[in-house]
Amino acid sequence: MHARGPRRPRGGAAGGHAVAAAVRGGGLATQLPRAATLIAVALLALLQPIPATAAATQPATLDEVGHDDLGARGLNSGLALADHCAYVGSRGQGAIEIVDISDPAHPRTAGSLPGRSLTTARELRAVPARKLLIVLSYALARGGVNRIDLYEWTGDCARPTAVGSYDFGSRPPHEFYLWQDPGGARTLLFVSMFSGGQGDLQVLDVTNAGAPRLAGTWASPVGLLHSISVSADGRRAFLSMWTGGLLIGDVSQFTSGQASPQLTLVTPVASRLPAPAGGNVHSAVQVPGRDLLVVTDERYPPACPYGPARLVDVSNPAQPRAVSAMAAPENAPTTCRNSPVGTYTSHNPTPTADLALVSWYSSGLQVFDISDAANPVRLVEFRPRGSQPGERDPQLGATLPMTWSYPIVRDALVYVADIDEGLYVLRYGGPHQDELDQLAFSEGNSNLTTMRAASPPPSPSSSTVAAAPKGVSATATPRPTPANGVSPTVLGGGLLVLALLVAVGLLAWRRMIPR
Repeated sequence: MHARGPRRPRGGAAGGHAVAAAVRGGGLATQLPRAATLIAVALLALLQPIPATAAATQPATLDEVGHDDLGARGLNSGLALADHCAYVGSRGQGAIEIVDISDPAHPRTAGSLPGRSLTTARELRAVPARKLLIVLSYALARGGVNRIDLYEWTGDCARPTAVGSYDFGSRPPHEFYLWQDPGGARTLLFVSMFSGGQGDLQVLDVTNAGAPRLAGTWASPVGLLHSISVSADGRRAFLSMWTGGLLIGDVSQFTSGQASPQLTLVTPVASRLPAPAGGNVHSAVQVPGRDLLVVTDERYPPACPYGPARLVDVSNPAQPRAVSAMAAPENAPTTCRNSPVGTYTSHNPTPTADLALVSWYSSGLQVFDISDAANPVRLVEFRPRGSQPGERDPQLGATLPMTWSYPIVRDALVYVADIDEGLYVLRYGGPHQDELDQLAFSEGNSNLTTMRAASPPPSPSSSTVAAAPKGVSATATPRPTPANGVSPTVLGGGLLVLALLVAVGLLAWRRMIPR
């Protein structure tokens, strides 16, 4: 006895009934629809859009492209880039090393600027368009100097010449933010003195590098001004007041060139963002295009747990609000206690719209996805490991990684200076990689961000990838995925399977019709 086929609805086509009757005896009445259903379900699964979270979980990489250990001297400090040169300062009394980075895969020392006795050349910035190098130095002991030095070059960036200076007398400067107006007509240095009270901020106009002048000052109402950064439009200043928390001020009088400029607080002192318990506000840098800051917390040993970084909402500048924290593995107390003696603390950030690159001392360079400010994700890290340095800072511990400088993104590569291991050139791959790929230059301590020129579209007849410079890998650009998440390859393959399925069905139907 054969199984009864499905009942034909009233008014149904007689041809359909004839096919069902013809195949009923061979069992195909159930097998063919079942097979077709399974194939259709599989095809629909292939065509489903890829969830947005899938892209966020793609693996990230941070690979070494090049390295110069600077003679394994140790005690390296700030980093600046211009033309084919990298400039690396000294945490001790050493020289400013000049490194040729024309081939990023093989950076090599090309010269130096001599150090000064009892003085650290701690912070460096460069203005490539002006062929200008700026160096902040302060005394390590009695007999050292506290000053800003300016150097220029006409031909080779490896041979800068001193053209001007500004002397702070007996008061040591600590850090500075370089701001240049969009047209390049004015260049200002916002210098934090990190000593509190009157003149804790000193703003220098270095438009004339041969004759820098004091444009104005500001007195800290609370805490000590450790560092300052300025918004891209030149209006807001983000004031890292160490244990005094975070304040936001209006510096438009300085950036617009007004006479006798003043900084006006936008955040009432009583509404400032407080420093974390046991920590501080070291640096605060705005995320491009967002009302969001990356704020770091620098803690030296013995400080287990060490300082994390935070994301701070400044959409209401009168009341900045912390929304989340970012941490390296050693920021967990249990991990910290079982780690080699070091300084596992956040330090200097350089953000893009959706990434935060943060130097983290003993934890190397850390990269976070900050596209969701409330839920940042730690993506990848790079921990330098090379030669033993000739000199070390004993207060920092004994780890080989001691990554310190603001990361600098130039032509899609990341440059960073490590206190112990020298200069590194890195390449990031992973979520939001396009944001780095589009950057010609960006650093967290200046507003000199520039974008790379758009590449011309490939020739329709071209099927090869252009050769990359030595040390830079050449990879084909992946095909873009449409907004619905279905790639053209999957869609085309699915349609082919569907066409084959229809053809097989028609062939079976023709063979089973009674003649």
